[in-house]
Amino acid sequence: MKTLLTSISIFFAALVLVVGCKKDKDPVPVPEDPAKRFVQVLDDSLKSRGFGYSFVVYKNNEILGSASGGLQATTVEADKDFPITLDSKMQIASMTKTLTAAAFLKLAQEKGIKTTDKIIDHLPKTWTKGPNIDLITFKDLLTHTSGIIGLGEYCQNGAYSENNWYGLKALIEKGVKTENRQVSCYQNANFGLFRVLIPSILGYQFSGHDINDGLATATQYEEYVSKNILEKAGVVTSNFLNNSFPVATFGYDFPYTKELGFNPGDFSQTTGGYGVYLSANEAVKVYSSLFETDNNAILTAEMREQILTSGLGSYCTVTPEGKFSYHDGWWYLNYGNGKWKGFRSIWMKCPENMTVVLFTNALRNGDGLFPISSGIYSDITSYVLWAFSKYKDPGRGKRTAPVNFHDYLEHPEPH
Repeated sequence: MKTLLTSISIFFAALVLVVGCKKDKDPVPVPEDPAKRFVQVLDDSLKSRGFGYSFVVYKNNEILGSASGGLQATTVEADKDFPITLDSKMQIASMTKTLTAAAFLKLAQEKGIKTTDKIIDHLPKTWTKGPNIDLITFKDLLTHTSGIIGLGEYCQNGAYSENNWYGLKALIEKGVKTENRQVSCYQNANFGLFRVLIPSILGYQFSGHDINDGLATATQYEEYVSKNILEKAGVVTSNFLNNSFPVATFGYDFPYTKELGFNPGDFSQTTGGYGVYLSANEAVKVYSSLFETDNNAILTAEMREQILTSGLGSYCTVTPEGKFSYHDGWWYLNYGNGKWKGFRSIWMKCPENMTVVLFTNALRNGDGLFPISSGIYSDITSYVLWAFSKYKDPGRGKRTAPVNFHDYLEHPEPH
């Protein structure tokens, strides 16, 4: 009997050992996040198409996936082709507006300023204030409803000449017409003015010397954005307003005609509404830190909600997959010959707490928009909406007929 019990004990001990070893050798597999299909859809539709791109998708503050392809500089510019990587910096254009809005909200909370406060007390005393400038609020600027329509008598978005110190000064002197107040008119200068307003709120004392004040306020704006937005997101970068290090990224036409690319250059004196250079790796850290749920590294939940629901440097749309918030970017060179060269970019906050940033350094010939199009998307914003929808509902269930995702956009024009 004793021998039998001993044998049974040895058997069970051996069984436990075998089971234990098997558990060590064959761990239970962790199921792959099905959202990775979103990354696959993006990559499959972008790769090997003949233009440069980079993108990263974050989910719950972790990388879900990424990819890059094409060239940031061809042999036309250098002695060899330089491939785009996730660390290649690109001109993010009007995606900068979101950073400016976030910077203002942080500073405003510190100083007890509300978005509904008037801007006039923070403008240089020596600037002449034209009609109705005393009515403009910070929120008016942040939502493009200030009444500023450019130095011409029509709503045409201005770039260099209206966004340097002298251009901003001229717009304030010109004033705004009553009938243009609270009417949407997309103007870079609405956000360019924050390059003057943020330093003023910080306590900068205007000297009345235009050159000195222009340089000083631009430097203070740059430093504030760097320390309070970029660095708090874990992005430490110098000279983020210049396209020069380590290799400049050029904008090309598509299909590529082998011509010289477009180098946007230095934006240190005109930024606010545009001008920041970031890589895909850097940008996704910044925008996910701004907008992913429970990430308060930069913004409080209240500030985040202000940007996303009040449209402060952002847009939103609702599709059958849910609500999407975003801001696209568009920077181009066009000589009127149909060959557009430049950059198209976007950040987008998607359902399921996902954030995607997508950059391309090519614009399609003809209309200068996102390099590729189809019957269901025609530009970068509708393209990302399509890709997310294809991941969520690949041809089954919610839609029985093709949908042009451009139709979901309240503001379908490029920004």
